[in-house]
Amino acid sequence: MYKDKKIIVLTGGFSNEREVALRSGKGVFEALKKRGYKNIELFDLENQDSIKELINKHQKQQYDLAFLTTHGKYGEDGCLQGLLELIKLPYTGAKVMQSAICMNKDQTKKILVANSLPVLYTNLDLENLVENEYILKPNNEGSSVGIEKFDTKNDLLKFVKTNRVDLANFIIERFVRGIEITASILQYDLNNDPLKLKLKETDFMALDFANNLISLPILELRPKNEFYNYEAKYTKGMTEFILPTSLGLSLQKKIHELSIKTYKTLSLSGLARVDFIVESSSKDPYILEVNTLPGMTDLSDSPAQALYADISYESLIELIMVDALKKSVLV
Repeated sequence: MYKDKKIIVLTGGFSNEREVALRSGKGVFEALKKRGYKNIELFDLENQDSIKELINKHQKQQYDLAFLTTHGKYGEDGCLQGLLELIKLPYTGAKVMQSAICMNKDQTKKILVANSLPVLYTNLDLENLVENEYILKPNNEGSSVGIEKFDTKNDLLKFVKTNRVDLANFIIERFVRGIEITASILQYDLNNDPLKLKLKETDFMALDFANNLISLPILELRPKNEFYNYEAKYTKGMTEFILPTSLGLSLQKKIHELSIKTYKTLSLSGLARVDFIVESSSKDPYILEVNTLPGMTDLSDSPAQALYADISYESLIELIMVDALKKSVLV
């Protein structure tokens, strides 16, 4: 019933993550072709003229869905989502407000803290810092772009002064030594199972039938660098993927519960990813950030997690698409 739908895969964009987005877009496009979808198109949002072209194309073609593989500024922060709302083109992923909030790390953490979810304390006052290690992150970037790590308070202060860093656009967190993990959560009609996936809850995967949510097997990340930065994320061989994670089952269960609560608290849609650090000494998990349009490249986290749950890359793409199409009919 979905094979004849007109799908446009939107990719590229104007952010620092453009190259990753192009790889994600190509993967999604090829996956849908393999699944037998004939009316699909790959479209690169490379400049402002392409925005006008997209609007004109939709007026003529009347696409049923835009599958978003845009990452970062303008593509993941609610801007593109707002445009698609205006031209009445349904799309995958979080809605406008949710996309904007989750792209803003500070706002996201305030909401999570208010709902008793564990995060690292952010936006510390420079004058009150102690001699600990710190992470400086851009407040509105994804894919670990622009992250800097400092061994001492003085190193951080020197960097801020030398580079004239506007702290209004950054957040400061204490650096935690521990295990970096990521959880991927997605919506799917578990009760009717339109794609006949026949998913079952296991020790490594959680299913929430009441809310039609899947929390995929937790992925452990062991970067060759000191922490999981952009280079480690998108350079082959720079990070070891551990599936399933080496964490004990009770801790895994806790992280599944925290991830699903995060997803519901932020009113997310489609596929989302919640990144954690599990502190080595206390074994406490802390939410680092929430990604509303996770990468879909051959090196990306969510496809690897899905595969461990016996959901192929092609099935994952179709699952995301079908869920969005079903919602577009209900709206």
